[in-house]
Order: sequence, then C-alpha cells, then structure tokens
Amino acid sequence: MKRFQKILVATDTRLDSHPIVDEAADIAVHNGATLKVVDVVPDFPWMVRLTMKDHQHVRELMRDEKQEKLDELAARIRKQGVTVETQVLMGQTSVEIIREVLRGGYDLVLRVHKGKDSRRQGFFGNTGMRLLRQCPCAVWLVTAEKTQFQHVLGCVDTSSEDDTDSELNDNVFDLAESISQYHGGVFSILHTWSVWNAQFLRRRMSEEEFDAIVQRSHDQVKSRFDRFLGQHGSSWNAENVHLIEGEPASAIPSYARDTQVDLVVMGTIARSGISGMVMGNTAEQILSSIECSVLALKPSNFVSPIQLEQ
Repeated sequence: MKRFQKILVATDTRLDSHPIVDEAADIAVHNGATLKVVDVVPDFPWMVRLTMKDHQHVRELMRDEKQEKLDELAARIRKQGVTVETQVLMGQTSVEIIREVLRGGYDLVLRVHKGKDSRRQGFFGNTGMRLLRQCPCAVWLVTAEKTQFQHVLGCVDTSSEDDTDSELNDNVFDLAESISQYHGGVFSILHTWSVWNAQFLRRRMSEEEFDAIVQRSHDQVKSRFDRFLGQHGSSWNAENVHLIEGEPASAIPSYARDTQVDLVVMGTIARSGISGMVMGNTAEQILSSIECSVLALKPSNFVSPIQLEQ
C-alpha cells in the first residue's frame, strides 16, 4: 500500500453514498498520500445539442452542482488531515480521467465499478472497462456496497521469462499481501495452468503418453511457481497458495466465487510487449466474469493510447 502516493478518486456524485472516497482518504492517511476527487460532466448526445438551445448552460449548471457535492466530500476528508483537491472534468468520462492521471502523475485511480446510469451488461461499466484497458496507472474498481476486503486474491503467472510479467507478478503478490493485512483479512495466491493444445494432443497419442506430458507440465509449472514464492517468503506448501489446472478465464472467476473473494489483484497487459497495448484476451475474459472488486496493475513501461490535448 505504501507505493500509492498520489490518488485520484473518480466518483459519481449522483450516488447516495461514496465508500470509495472514504477508502481513499483512509489510504491517504496511512501513507501520507495526496488525494484528488473528480467527477465528470459528459458530452451531450448530438441530438440533445441539436434540439436544446441552451444545452451549454445546462452543462454549466450540472458542473456547478457536481462541484458543490465534491466540495462537501472534500470538507469531510480534510478533517482527517488529508490534503485533497476537487475538480469537475468535462468530456468523455474515461478519457478525461486518464488525461487527469497524465497531467497529475497519479499512481492509483479508484472508481465505483459501475456508474449510476451504466447500460453495459456485466459487473463493470463501460468507463470501468476503458480505464482497465487504457489507464497508465493502477485502477481499483470498487463495488459500491463493500470496501472491506477480508479475502484478497492475487493472480500470478510465472510461466514466462518476460521481465514485464515478472514485474507484474511481484507487484500482485506484494499488494495482495499488504491490502489483506491493512484490512485485517487473508490473501490467497493463485496460479492456473494447462497443457498447451491438450485436446489435440490427447487425440493423437496414447493415454500413457498424454499423462506423462501432463505430469511434466505440472512439475515444470510447480517448480517455477515455487521459486517465485520463495522470493516472497512463501512456498508451495503454504496454505494460501493454490495451483489449479484449468484455463484462467474460467478458473479464476470460479475460484473467486467459491471462496468468497472480495478483491482480485491482477495484471492486465498482454505479453506482446507492444507499447500502449491495452488488455490481453485472457484478462478481458476474466474480468467479464468477475463479480467482486478488482485492482488492475500495469507495468512501468505501459504507455496509454490516450494523450493530453494539444
């Protein structure tokens, strides 16, 4: 948790309560971090602009109303000794949040997992998914009802030699552990594995040959996983360590549901190494099935496709 020193909270002032603001303030207090709370007045649809003569004035009224509510939230936070700013941004919500991250050099964005008027099916709204894909810093999407994380799940993949993957794995482990300690809960570390092209191989070799490949694959994954755990003072035999056979897109959401996970910590970048890459297909599939809070991490070399206005 100590890694977060500049926190941006993107809230929706139309909501009845704002637990993520309180959570961010608590993190700021314990870490000596600064805090900025923002809301966004989105662009009006073109039909509204066409038919409403005073649409610009209406946007200004909406901005003033949101600013008033932000100031009320900030006044409460400042009583805790937190340095906090507020601002109403204007434009497409996800784009303006990311631009604010770029302007201010923030290292964490907190947002409710779904806005008040979200039309997107699934647990996360359109803005949340765009932030997960394109925001250059860590994004923490929090369920509106719950900010106490008694079971934190860190998802790692140690099967790659890539430095980016190693960086993400280390950060996932450290944050899952520290967040669970901060909330007085527990954390689990999960690694899924499977045999490459298993169905194809099973059809073209004997059962004994296929079983031997499965065992060798398991042993190799286990060895690398155990070596990684040792670097973090843990081991394969730890009670909170799990190596599960299965595809991550189904195994991770299933484990999270079955064990009542409150927060999943994971990396969201494909292994292509392309600067500005958004999310890999596996991460997209995992997030489409998760129904709890998510803290998504980016590697230090990630470059957002969103740029500041010239």
